[in-house]
Amino acid sequence: MSITKSEIADRVAEVTGSTKKLAAEIVGATFDQITSALASGSDVRIPGFGQFVVKGTKARKARNPRTGEQVDVPAGLKVSFKPAAELKKAV
Repeated sequence: MSITKSEIADRVAEVTGSTKKLAAEIVGATFDQITSALASGSDVRIPGFGQFVVKGTKARKARNPRTGEQVDVPAGLKVSFKPAAELKKAV
């Protein structure tokens, strides 16, 4: 089962006693700040939850499964998540 951004906002509104609209704006702004930090190459650490880390990937050769043709995949960036010990324990 997955949870959506609006469901997170609804739960934040319930816990804080704020309006759903305000909670949705706060949740959206939080995700926007995480995204912009990662886009600028910074890591994001949230104590007790985990760390989002930007990692580089090497250029490599891959194979198109449909045609079997070799394809060059350029170097790039990816985001990985390292859960904190508290999160691991809770799950």
